[in-house]
Amino acid sequence: MSRRFLVEPDSASAEPFRTLRLALETRLRTTNTKGLVFTSPRSRDGRSTIAANYAVVAAFVQRPVLLIDADMRNPSMHEMFGLPRSPGLVDALREELAPWEVVHTFPSLGGLHVMTAGTPLARTADVAASPAMAELLQRAFEEWEAVVIDSPPTLVAADASGLASLPGTAIVMVVHRSGKRRHVVGALRKLALMEANVLGLVVNQERPLTADLY
Repeated sequence: MSRRFLVEPDSASAEPFRTLRLALETRLRTTNTKGLVFTSPRSRDGRSTIAANYAVVAAFVQRPVLLIDADMRNPSMHEMFGLPRSPGLVDALREELAPWEVVHTFPSLGGLHVMTAGTPLARTADVAASPAMAELLQRAFEEWEAVVIDSPPTLVAADASGLASLPGTAIVMVVHRSGKRRHVVGALRKLALMEANVLGLVVNQERPLTADLY
């Protein structure tokens, strides 16, 4: 497994993600939300890396945790965890498989479960907001204590908005410290049209990798 972008859960580099987990847990304490959709205004904000590390750290405390690669346009979790891209999310939706039929388990990472993006697919935004996706997530919410979903950038694709419209989900917006304010505002406005529950902004400082929730 490639661990290049993943922190060691018991190391000092994991501390920002432990802090992030506690902050998000506090904001979700009075809700029934189990699905955390990590998105960003644009590409290269560090969204996938932060989502993966959040899931790794959470798996050691809030078991069991499922990490879903819902960036079906430009997936990265299969490379990050050294897994085949398929079967995965698309295959589960297409073949009406149960979520646990296409997940990979990492005992060394607190028993973290990872669902890759699956077979390449066109028109991914339609899939993200589909009844099949809603059903898959509901089944995942019943099986896992927390579900972390890596979604495409909000200003690039409509997938994040589609996922935000599904029951039981909330948005975590990842913003790079060098990102432009107008991109952040535009992304938040787009999510507001869907009446998305935005929990906060995570600022990726990259020193070497930190995440602060606002």
